[in-house]
Amino acid sequence: MALQDSPFPRDAGIPDRLASRDVTGLLSAARSAMSRGLILEPAKTEDLVTRFGLESREELGLHLLPLAREIAAPPISDFHVGAVGVATDGTVILGGNLEWPGTNLGFTLHGEGFVAIRAHHLGLRLATLAITEAHPCAHCRQCLAEHASGETLMIVDPHGHRLSLSDLYPWPFSPTALGQPGALPEKTLPVTITGHCPEPVRDLLTAEAGRAHAPYSGSVSALVLDTGQLSVCGFVIESVAFNPTIQPVMSAFVQLIANGGRPSDVRQAWLLQRGGSVDYAAPTADLLGKVAPGAALHLLDWPA
Repeated sequence: MALQDSPFPRDAGIPDRLASRDVTGLLSAARSAMSRGLILEPAKTEDLVTRFGLESREELGLHLLPLAREIAAPPISDFHVGAVGVATDGTVILGGNLEWPGTNLGFTLHGEGFVAIRAHHLGLRLATLAITEAHPCAHCRQCLAEHASGETLMIVDPHGHRLSLSDLYPWPFSPTALGQPGALPEKTLPVTITGHCPEPVRDLLTAEAGRAHAPYSGSVSALVLDTGQLSVCGFVIESVAFNPTIQPVMSAFVQLIANGGRPSDVRQAWLLQRGGSVDYAAPTADLLGKVAPGAALHLLDWPA
């Protein structure tokens, strides 16, 4: 969509304001301040806003879009998308889109989804989401609507748009349609594990799998990926619309990439899931088989 086709008002002064900043210096300082996990902690966020004379955290997010695009790995489309989320506590979260050659397009992860997954893992709610143009695809709008913060989320772009998710998705099919509050990052479930796994894997699952969000099927699930140097845990984040559900393997790969790991380096994986109408074993094995062919997948039970 061309900018002139936008049906929404925009602040035409934003592009000039962004261009007037010391962008090179800001990006260099932000890169140095970035913590592992592709985040800026709140104190570093405020320092950058003050040091470079920015008007807000929101403006900082817009400036960081070039850094976010560096995360993107879209070898199929070669269409690099960066997204920058600012959480309510001031944490800044970077993300990019991911594609997987040799698999089906259903495994594609959008930049907006990357940021939403990271925020949920960190137990944070997003206040704003900066993207190149403030009209995310309908799939992303549905994904963002699943999160409890979606009702107040503002989406901004360098062209001067500042839109609420409800502006872009005015009559949503949201979790409230099925009597659910949506994905709450502060909510955790009790984790029980049946089956053999190394103690560090058990500890990681116990600590992080409880953030799984599966109110519609009840099929809670989580996945640990191990490279030999790094272990991360991902989990299911179901969507009320079902198809936009984030599978554990996608969530885990986001965690791996955010923490400096490479998907091709995965050696072993442990999938913890509760028996029921949904089974993530086959798609997990499918994606791992293409991305990390030598990785062994172990199955664990999550009893009710």
